[in-house]
Amino acid sequence: MNDVRENILQVAIERMQQVGIRSVSIDDICHELGMSKKTFYVYFPSKDDLVQAILHKHEQKVAHDLDNALSKRTITQVIVEWAKIAQSTQKKDLKTPAMMYDLEKYYPQLFAAHKKVMRQTAEKILVRFLEKGVSEGIFRAEIDVDVVAMMFLDMQYRLLDLITGGQMTKEEVHRIGHQRMDILMRGILSESGLLRLREKVKNNI
Repeated sequence: MNDVRENILQVAIERMQQVGIRSVSIDDICHELGMSKKTFYVYFPSKDDLVQAILHKHEQKVAHDLDNALSKRTITQVIVEWAKIAQSTQKKDLKTPAMMYDLEKYYPQLFAAHKKVMRQTAEKILVRFLEKGVSEGIFRAEIDVDVVAMMFLDMQYRLLDLITGGQMTKEEVHRIGHQRMDILMRGILSESGLLRLREKVKNNI
């Protein structure tokens, strides 16, 4: 029974990521899976329920992946990997994915709830990240981890709003993003942490 539900979710996710939520009908999903709409409705009473389940699945995956990355790596390793990811995104377009565009436009309540959950998850992981960094001697012991996490996320969401609003070019976004990280890291790194991070970056070039 769970396999059928997961198959529906997987097909829906793949299609919606490609063309958006509005362009994928329940009939499309049923046709691809070779099932009746009656069977579909056993698992998802409506398309809204399907979208909500997709978001919940995404939220769980993000939380798991972030927790796993933080648990198995030192803070310097995490920072270097994040820096590599940031560099790789510089070549990508900053267009809002079709699925997220449709979610915000046609499912505002689900979008707002999803955004809230994602922020709460990010806050928890950031606080853990900062606490771990302090315990490893990478970050200054006197920083207030809750305040720093809030500041980082406030800047991040402000930047995302500018991106989705089309108010910035790709170059401007990356320039500001780099400045943000540079200022934040210099503000929270301990002297020994800065030296260790520089050595780690040097060895990974």
